[in-house]
Amino acid sequence: MNILKFTYILCALPLTAFADNGDKPELRQKETAAIARMLEKIPDGGATGEQVGWNLNYYLGPVLRRCDSGSDDWMEPVERILNMIADKMAVGPDGYKGFIGPYIYNEHEHWCDVHVGDAILTEHLLHFAVIVHQNPALKAKYGASAQRFVDIARRDLIEKWEKRGTFVVDGPFAGYREWNRFCKPDQINGEWYTENNARGQGNPFPCLPFNKAMDMAYCMLQLYAITGEAEYKEKAGKVFNRVKAGMNPFQNGYTWNYWEPVAREDVNVHSTRNERILSHWVGTHPYRDYQAGEVVKIVYAYNMGVTFTDADIRRLVNTNLNFMWNGDRTNPEWANSNSKLPGYQKAPPSEAYPTTAGTCWDALSQFDATILYLVTASKRTPTDNATPLGFVRKYAPDAVVEEPAWMKGVGESDGQMEAIVIPSVVAADENAVILSKSDAEMSPVEIVVRPLRGGQEMPIVTQQMGKGIQLFHVWDGKINGKRLTGEYVVIWKYRSGERAYPVTLE
Repeated sequence: MNILKFTYILCALPLTAFADNGDKPELRQKETAAIARMLEKIPDGGATGEQVGWNLNYYLGPVLRRCDSGSDDWMEPVERILNMIADKMAVGPDGYKGFIGPYIYNEHEHWCDVHVGDAILTEHLLHFAVIVHQNPALKAKYGASAQRFVDIARRDLIEKWEKRGTFVVDGPFAGYREWNRFCKPDQINGEWYTENNARGQGNPFPCLPFNKAMDMAYCMLQLYAITGEAEYKEKAGKVFNRVKAGMNPFQNGYTWNYWEPVAREDVNVHSTRNERILSHWVGTHPYRDYQAGEVVKIVYAYNMGVTFTDADIRRLVNTNLNFMWNGDRTNPEWANSNSKLPGYQKAPPSEAYPTTAGTCWDALSQFDATILYLVTASKRTPTDNATPLGFVRKYAPDAVVEEPAWMKGVGESDGQMEAIVIPSVVAADENAVILSKSDAEMSPVEIVVRPLRGGQEMPIVTQQMGKGIQLFHVWDGKINGKRLTGEYVVIWKYRSGERAYPVTLE
């Protein structure tokens, strides 16, 4: 079946069929049967691709949440449709399975599997496996499927994308690079070929945006919850560390960009102008569902005892209620998380992003009574029904998570939306690039460095920053004319605020 026609069928189904209207037998049959009919239109091992993943992801979320009780009424039909999804994976030219189909940016020429297409479906397989793992009484009946799903996640998600060389580690941080290998349409079992301009924009393949990297990290934490293997938790922690490092602490809230560079290859030199450019735009995503989905992953990491502190969650709650909500319980209206930043301009609706205003971050209903009220008043099911409300970590209640040493003693920012050093670990024969950006009025930014464990601040450079200008400063690692190995903190002093980022000079 034509992949675009299949996508249309998914989108054309009435969304009310999947509204969260309670646990009724007729609803259960309707939802699971509808998903099964979608899947029957794809031959096993046939073309899928990222767009199919997004469409199925929308419908799978509600039915997996209804499995949390462990009831056979839901577990049995959901097991069937999840196995159908696993059957749709195709074996790629390198022997790994994936959801291979049209490349979403150029679907007529190139086919591939992508991190996010794999991850957003695998996380549902793992959701089921986590339920079985946590309920020994379910293992006799559902253990075989649960183990199948774990094996898929291990090999055809985490191992696959690492073997393909896309997992990037930079000291305490990690992320994923896009992959530039493709196969021809309808030739899934052929050969991979390299194409560096598949987007048609002349840009090399950048590291993934935060939402996609967190989808991979979320699956790693699910695997850790099932297997107890610390490697999954450690790698996921590095991904979430990079997300947190990019979050802008502003007026007791948080704003952050959709994408920021993670690897040196994300900072390029323009071929004709001989000036540095980034592989991707930097800014808060105008479409509300991106950050809402990212908060789900952040809350899961918090509940697993990874990266985020109570103070981080309180900042997110404050952002949602004081930056984004109009305060009206009867007629709530929302703005995006960056609406309080100096220089903010609301993005106009477009065909791609018709809804640009923010939304309630439902995942925070675990922590705050007002958000819980806004979720239930809108007849949505809270992401977590934990009672009483509070900051007990659901899956790691005894975990102690502290601020990293490089963030201690650094104040809030005053609207600086990018403050990064690439790479964070700088080899002896390398330079680093210091990146800075703000949409506030033009003001000097003084960039200094100090030893990680405390000491004198020493200047690196002072520049004029503001009005959306992307600044690049190539730093040779020298401080007062000398390059001394060790751990440092780079600090930006801009307007009345500060940002920071860690650097290790080897």
